[in-house]
Amino acid sequence: MDVTAAMVAFVVERRGWETRLWGSSDCVVEFVASLDEASRERGALYVCGEGAPVRRPSSDASWCVLQVTVPAQVGKGDVPRMRHRVAMRSPLEEAAAAVRALDRWDARLKDALLQQVPLAEFMHLGAEMFASPIAYFDRNLITLASSEDYWDRGGDSGDSGLRGAGQMPSELAVDLVEDVDYLAAAERVGPFYYRSTQGRMFCAVNTFDNGEYLARLVMAMPQGVTRLCEGEERLFAHYHELLDRLYLHYAGNVDIVQTQNDALHTLVRSALLEGKSLSTGEAASVLSSYGWERDDGFMAVKLVFFEGVHWDSISLYLCGLLERAMAASCAFPVEQQIAWLVNVTRSRQLGEAEGQCIDRLVETLVSVMRDYACKAGISDRFSPPVRARAYYLEAERALDVGQSRDPHRWYYRFSDYALDYVLGKGTEELEPAQVCHPALATLLAHDRDHGTAYARTLVCYLRNSQNATHTADELFIHRTSFMRRMAHMRTLAAFDLDDPDEVLHLLLSAKLLDL
Repeated sequence: MDVTAAMVAFVVERRGWETRLWGSSDCVVEFVASLDEASRERGALYVCGEGAPVRRPSSDASWCVLQVTVPAQVGKGDVPRMRHRVAMRSPLEEAAAAVRALDRWDARLKDALLQQVPLAEFMHLGAEMFASPIAYFDRNLITLASSEDYWDRGGDSGDSGLRGAGQMPSELAVDLVEDVDYLAAAERVGPFYYRSTQGRMFCAVNTFDNGEYLARLVMAMPQGVTRLCEGEERLFAHYHELLDRLYLHYAGNVDIVQTQNDALHTLVRSALLEGKSLSTGEAASVLSSYGWERDDGFMAVKLVFFEGVHWDSISLYLCGLLERAMAASCAFPVEQQIAWLVNVTRSRQLGEAEGQCIDRLVETLVSVMRDYACKAGISDRFSPPVRARAYYLEAERALDVGQSRDPHRWYYRFSDYALDYVLGKGTEELEPAQVCHPALATLLAHDRDHGTAYARTLVCYLRNSQNATHTADELFIHRTSFMRRMAHMRTLAAFDLDDPDEVLHLLLSAKLLDL
């Protein structure tokens, strides 16, 4: 790394001094010297203290002057301490120490890169240099690494487990998903600045691989600060350059990405999407190795996202979030959707019944759908796992039928829409009137021609379990009048209410005709 005058000024300021540069801040520092020396050599950073006369170099000069002074705004108690430091170490010594510190830091970074240390360790090296918190997120909002103080800006301590698993706290993820500037900056090269939806300023640099956006290094700047000083910005870019190379070595080895490719996810993905059998010896071995048994109860879920949602930015993040909520489950992205298989028997928490576990599953979905603008179809509970494909189709059909009938709802359980599904299958090729009971069609025709309500009367009678008194009360007529009406209806149309199949046909017909 070429140490520049601006970098030296930044490090000196971090040690509590106030600095001012005269000349080109891009000047590469090869050595430092006292300003009172007569020579003006290339690569020299000449240092002076407070009140020293300054010979100002031109902006394109190959040497530069750094003036180091006690900050004007320090407290009264700090002035003696700063004066003592001036006595103990001169401005020249401070500048020389800063150059050595920068060289050592760069050497440690390159050594860490050579040793291919974990990203968390490399992030710790970065945090030693910068004045503000830093974090590294991939395009799916997975936290690859971060300085500890990054999460101190209002983060809940209860999120520490999420961070340990590579998961960004939900409120921060929602903030970024809604942050148009953050998402739109995926093509920016070099350090850039943006303001979050909460009004916080950030400096960031993107990581690319063959032009494809992969990750972003972010620095959360102090309140009221809109731009880094030149030296810190240059160091930030240099640090990212090395971090970039280290991440590309580890790309694909992040915990959540690894999980997506483990044996269980691979098996479940092929079972749900391709209908691969889970009854083979190999499949049984994989399931048992993860503690899943044949008699466990399962549920399948399909999530779809509203148009306009930045799917690429949240897919893997949400998979990790779902799997964390339900410990024994597999979630994976499929185009604009997420497929999720949950072992509700093994996902139970201590003292939790299976029914309570299912309620928690639904609560998790409601929270996700509210925050990330999506809807879900949920299958019935099933067992054994070999039926996974059929029940994932249940979740898909619940979503299809539910969105058509109740578009205002967020999630749809198949058990609530099974009858609608059956009725829909019965009219895929023929119109409802064609498959309805002929007696009901006859009564409807008579009602249209004569202004009667015979069809409604018959349907009301069936829905009241053929109880004449209850039906008469619902129709606001006398029981005798109802019996006469029924007798007349039997002369108009043929129906046998003692035949359960015929009663079922009449009720299904009423449902199809929305009577």
